[in-house]
Amino acid sequence: MKYRVFNTEAEALAAEAEVAQAMGLAKVGVNAKTGQPQPDKQTTERWAIPQQIQDGRWVFVSPDDVGVEAGADWWPQSEEIY
Repeated sequence: MKYRVFNTEAEALAAEAEVAQAMGLAKVGVNAKTGQPQPDKQTTERWAIPQQIQDGRWVFVSPDDVGVEAGADWWPQSEEIY
């Protein structure tokens, strides 16, 4: 999985909005079980929600496999419980 990386949250949000617009989002809500349109239900408005990584930069999953692989130090390390 590749990620798009940005220095600020504002840059990441703007880029994600461009991706969502290019993908034609927002879309009409759809019943997950039947696949039938449900215009009165939740619409898909975003491709991804940018997240801040440990070095302070912001990332979101690339929709087209353009970007970089996640670094091992991007996400908080969880302690193992025995």
